[in-house]
Amino acid sequence: MNTAPGEKIPAGGAGICTFDSIQQGETNYHSAYVSPESSTLFVNLNWFVPQQSLTLKIISPSGSTYAYYHDTDLDGDKDAQIRTWILSPEAGTWQFQVYGEEV
Repeated sequence: MNTAPGEKIPAGGAGICTFDSIQQGETNYHSAYVSPESSTLFVNLNWFVPQQSLTLKIISPSGSTYAYYHDTDLDGDKDAQIRTWILSPEAGTWQFQVYGEEV
């Protein structure tokens, strides 16, 4: 999870921060462990180039697809950001698949 400058993960929350590059048609795989005490899992995918398009698939520790997002799915804007949170997340290792749809 990336946080914006000055932004902090609230107490009891969990997240992941990674910096990576991606090519068209490529999938990058990431994971984050969420402890049983975590109240919220924050997910913030930024790629800073609105002309490009990435997708994000979130998979719960039990293996279920929790969500699948395109850039415009959450806020209606093509703003090179997918930002969401999961309340009372299942404890364990969450998987995140980032796909380079148009890069």
